[in-house]
Amino acid sequence: MANTEAHSLSLPQIGSLNLGLLPGALALSAEANWNQVAADWRLMIGHGHAIGIEMGQPPSLVASALALPMGARLAWISMVLVTASQRRLGLASRLVLDCIQWIEARGAQAVLDATAAGAEVYRPLGFETLRYITRWQHPGNAVASPRRGVMPLSASDMAWLAPLDAQIFGAERDFVLHDLLARPDAVCLRGADQDGYVLSRAGRVATQIGPLLAPEPDMAIRLLDGLLSRLPGPVFIDAYNDQVEFSAHLAALGFTRQRGFERMMRGGITQFGDNFRSFAAAGPELG
Repeated sequence: MANTEAHSLSLPQIGSLNLGLLPGALALSAEANWNQVAADWRLMIGHGHAIGIEMGQPPSLVASALALPMGARLAWISMVLVTASQRRLGLASRLVLDCIQWIEARGAQAVLDATAAGAEVYRPLGFETLRYITRWQHPGNAVASPRRGVMPLSASDMAWLAPLDAQIFGAERDFVLHDLLARPDAVCLRGADQDGYVLSRAGRVATQIGPLLAPEPDMAIRLLDGLLSRLPGPVFIDAYNDQVEFSAHLAALGFTRQRGFERMMRGGITQFGDNFRSFAAAGPELG
């Protein structure tokens, strides 16, 4: 018992990840070459169960994780990061288990977007794959013509946008939509019939396109092309693999595949969203 207690006391403690630790959080995501900026971290820390581990003297953030509630039924796990010098010590597993316990204590199910390597870690924890996603990238100035039937989206559209998104995405994330729409660098479009939309946000490496929801592939392509005609510089988009026509259009525009993700849920797969009308995710950290 004494040895067990000593070992427990020697483990670095999990603490709350607050905005005072924002520089350390940004350093972790930059070290991993992820795309988040300060506004993304502020959004997630402000609305989620944000945790981390500090080590050293003076203490510095060496690991992080987040559980982001999306309504009463689901919560998103993301930003599971460990600095290179502290990997393979079990820190990520401890943080993920803490997030799972927090989510399930609320009576919700955990969902996440994992890389192929991450999926092999999450599967033994009870996560099952729902859908496959590919991150496509373009170096900039993709040749896409402005399209008719699309127009700028603004915060005044939230009255119809939030319920539509909840229906198609499968969870309530209106706080995410409000935040992304309010960013000064956001470029966002909607369909003329209020049946689809696309958002974008500035990232550390590239502009992230998504989410993109539409009633059918033609409208999804029109929204994408309309957005690309307004966006300079490199772009990322996390497109669902089962939207074959949309993915073919990305390839035709000169996008290339960067990496894959698996959308996974723990606790038994249930009906989650409308796959037919969802074409691109908001990103692995925002669903």
